[in-house]
Amino acid sequence: MDDKDALEIATRAAVRAGRLARARLGDPEYLTWKGHRDVVSGSVIDVQALIMSVLQAECPGDAILAEEGPEDEPLEADAERLWIVDPICGSLNYVHGIPFFAVSIALRVEGRLRLGVVHDPLREETFAARIGEPATLNGRPITVTTVALGPEFWEQASIATDLPHSGPRRDQALRVFHLFSGEVLAQHIMGSPALGMCYVAAGRLHAYWTLEANPWDVAAACVILEQAGALISDAEGGSWLLSNGSYVAANPASHTWALRGTKTVLGGGPTPS
Repeated sequence: MDDKDALEIATRAAVRAGRLARARLGDPEYLTWKGHRDVVSGSVIDVQALIMSVLQAECPGDAILAEEGPEDEPLEADAERLWIVDPICGSLNYVHGIPFFAVSIALRVEGRLRLGVVHDPLREETFAARIGEPATLNGRPITVTTVALGPEFWEQASIATDLPHSGPRRDQALRVFHLFSGEVLAQHIMGSPALGMCYVAAGRLHAYWTLEANPWDVAAACVILEQAGALISDAEGGSWLLSNGSYVAANPASHTWALRGTKTVLGGGPTPS
């Protein structure tokens, strides 16, 4: 199966799952708290089951890494073909009936992410990309916003983030948030890393950063970002592929400015002037 066919399957699975998620918005069924500010609901499990049924029927030999899998289930992380699924990226929004969440599906082949789909069922927006082709929104090409270099443009930037649930990383993220809030035009807490990153890809935001995300949160969005011309790294400027959970995604002009803030806090250095 080539990437084009796989992308069509991922898109079909995401759209079908999105219809179910939309129908169940406001009816989460049971809630299980996996940790502080980290929730899963019965309806999310049903959405994931639908995605898995499509992938298993269309790609029976492929492995699947899904966010809500049983904790004791062995994961085929080294599989030649691995689907990476987040049934609801933005689950806390979803269970509270806040209409900002997405279905995220990516495919990794021989260790390399090949394609990604992020579907927003409330806005009927499907962000998609495969390696070597432009990123798209509902089939039309998208690119990151293009701005000139310089501090005055960072001051006019609109950026976004999602905060870690708890612990030292949350404390660090709040310091970064405070720093950026004094520098940029606007800073938003999204509630969905996948959508936050896709908004950068579509030119709606200049940058998105987070100090704590999981592979299923960002895998599809990172493919879309790269094919839309964005720069992506971890919060200290290293490869996002080796990240311990931190990500900075931005248009090329804003990436350096975003890293100034995250590196300053993580490195404990002085606040940049």
